[in-house]
Amino acid sequence: MPVLIQLDRLSELEQYGNCHLEEAMKLITAAAILLAALAVAAACSSNNGIPGGTIVGALDRHCALPDGGTIVQPTDVSDCHPDGGTVTVNYGPTNYNTEADDDDCKYHVNFSVTPIYENQDVTFTAIATRKIDGMPATGAKTSLEVFLSNTHPAPNSNQRSTEGPAGTYKIGPIRFDQPYQWTVRFHLYEECSELLATSPHGHVAFYVWVP
Repeated sequence: MPVLIQLDRLSELEQYGNCHLEEAMKLITAAAILLAALAVAAACSSNNGIPGGTIVGALDRHCALPDGGTIVQPTDVSDCHPDGGTVTVNYGPTNYNTEADDDDCKYHVNFSVTPIYENQDVTFTAIATRKIDGMPATGAKTSLEVFLSNTHPAPNSNQRSTEGPAGTYKIGPIRFDQPYQWTVRFHLYEECSELLATSPHGHVAFYVWVP
């Protein structure tokens, strides 16, 4: 540490007179003040404790085939609003980690999130690509469905979604009002019906931890 080096050299500096010693002491004092300030700043930044975030677990493999290939469901924008029929939405298992294919193998979603604390706004960033060609899923208006349980959704925080660059979505603010394991479900092209398998509508859910 620079402060220790200065202290070790004090005896050497004495031969140059009290003037040089006084300058050395000023340097040491300034260094000590700087270190103290840094320590206070670090303490203040950690007042909230360790933040929550994503939960590590088994990798998503639901679109993988035994031969090493992958299931890919094509989509067609013309199938967004078909006539008639009754829609039954089937959600797949909730995922661990920060990336997975959507429930119907249409898209791949990778996300990050700002540090999570109870009752503080956070922002999610999602990158969505089409599985059929790896290109960005543009114009998806990706939104989040966030809940602690079937009877406890996240409070209304005026969620907004903005795209930029293509296929990358910033979504927030989101607020978690209780600690524990939450589910965050990403919806892509939510305005589209799910009546047809080729509808652009897709969804994928992940666990996050709130301390």
